[in-house]
Amino acid sequence: MVDESIQSEFEKLLEEESANIHFYSKGERVKGKIVKIQGDTAFVDIGQKTEVVIDASEVEGLSEGDQIEAVYLGKKNKEGYDVISRKPIIVQETLQKLKSAYENRERVKAKLLRKANKGFIVELGGIRAYLPFSEAGLKKGEELPPPEFDVYILKLEEKGKYPNIVVSRKEIIKEEEEKRKEEIFSLLQEGQTVRGKVVKILDNGAVLSLENLIFGFIPQSLYSWDKQRKLSQELSVGDEIEVVVKEIDRENKKVVFSKRDLEPDPWKEFEREVGDVVEAVVKEINDFGLVVKVGQLEGFIYKLETDHIKPLEYKKRFKVGQKVEAKIIELNREKRRLKLSIKATHPHPLEKFLEENPEGSAVEGKIKEVKTKMAVIDLGNNVEGVLHLEDATWNPKIKNISVVLKQKSPRKFKVLGREGNRIKLGLKQFTENPWETYLSTHKEGDVVKGRVIKLIDRGAFVELAEEVEGFIPVGQISKEKIEIPSDKLSLGQEVEAKIIRIKGKDIILSIKALQKDKEKNELKSVLEKVKPKGDSLGTLGEILKEKLKEMGK
Repeated sequence: MVDESIQSEFEKLLEEESANIHFYSKGERVKGKIVKIQGDTAFVDIGQKTEVVIDASEVEGLSEGDQIEAVYLGKKNKEGYDVISRKPIIVQETLQKLKSAYENRERVKAKLLRKANKGFIVELGGIRAYLPFSEAGLKKGEELPPPEFDVYILKLEEKGKYPNIVVSRKEIIKEEEEKRKEEIFSLLQEGQTVRGKVVKILDNGAVLSLENLIFGFIPQSLYSWDKQRKLSQELSVGDEIEVVVKEIDRENKKVVFSKRDLEPDPWKEFEREVGDVVEAVVKEINDFGLVVKVGQLEGFIYKLETDHIKPLEYKKRFKVGQKVEAKIIELNREKRRLKLSIKATHPHPLEKFLEENPEGSAVEGKIKEVKTKMAVIDLGNNVEGVLHLEDATWNPKIKNISVVLKQKSPRKFKVLGREGNRIKLGLKQFTENPWETYLSTHKEGDVVKGRVIKLIDRGAFVELAEEVEGFIPVGQISKEKIEIPSDKLSLGQEVEAKIIRIKGKDIILSIKALQKDKEKNELKSVLEKVKPKGDSLGTLGEILKEKLKEMGK
């Protein structure tokens, strides 16, 4: 029989010990030390000579002797050990970190778990979140994001047991692309050779990309020195080509590329100089002249440089693809300008003509065109002459050159020199000036003969000598009063008249004055016959004398 005092003392000790024992409830945090890791289980001493267990995966990276904090789960494993877990603590800590990342727009690491309806399920440090397809940032051809990636939290709501979290990878990718773009731009330099990918072909060039981040343009004009090569015919979308960075607009992130700068510059390779004669191929004919190709260079022949005589007929004389010889008259390699001349390759036909037929020579020609005061004469070998009215006749009264040419039917002309792109010709130079000759032998008061060649209302023109005319006013045609010259005269009629006035090359004639002179002379003759001896004339003589006075007035 146990002593009652001992029994009482034992019960007292039990009560004291029980008072020192802490009984954990479900969800309560406990602290302990890892005492052993065996297989997939770790044993943790939480004091009071009590060991609990935790899944070894939760203490991965820790060792025996390390302190941990976990949550009492309120259940036992199959060996009868109480089970603890660090997951609830980790979840809470992670959730706080996610809240902070959400509020401060910070990146968080995500792990891909599986594909879900219209998106993906990802894990953020043990907490699951939703990544919509629209925010996945998948490129064409991609079905899944990588196993791990950074995201931004777009939405975080704590509802019920699990938080509602929506994340975005697209924003991260965009930032990374912008960052990479800045890096590439910072490294780009004008003149640098890069490899670009053709992403679009346009009528005037192509769009290229560098790493699908930097987009630039290569114009057709910078594709090749050879303008016959068409970018649209040689490139396809997806092609990768080497190009040179021609221009950089850093503010607007735009780049202009050049492929032709990788080719030898034909302007520097061109060995010809001004004055050289080269073969050119007509590439284009426009309103200003001919665009030609000389080797790999493009040159221009102005229309006035196509021919000495008829440059404006160049559109009839040339056709695309035609080969011509031309002389270089301007070559500017810096400005890439080449001007040529076809006419400079041979002497001017007029110069050659005048060498063979100097001034004063007589040449044969065919009347090609007749106008009022000039005629065009075909001298052969594409050489034309021009005969002006003042060089066709000495007669200033002739106003239409056709009068001279019809009368003369000329085939020979006098070379007077050059007039523009024609030879100046003359006809009258074959003879002396008939006016000077005629007027040197005739004066006012002389009686002359001539032929009526033209009748007008105010008088008649009379040919006095070859190319010399006189004019009889209607009032000087007859003593009788007439209305028009044809009342007394007819074309071709031979007449005799008196020169009553000479002014310059105007010779004024009078038939009436001649008639009066004849009558006066006849009266004088009669008077001489009837004049009696002595001073008295008698009645008849007095009458004749008075008549002579009247006629002399």
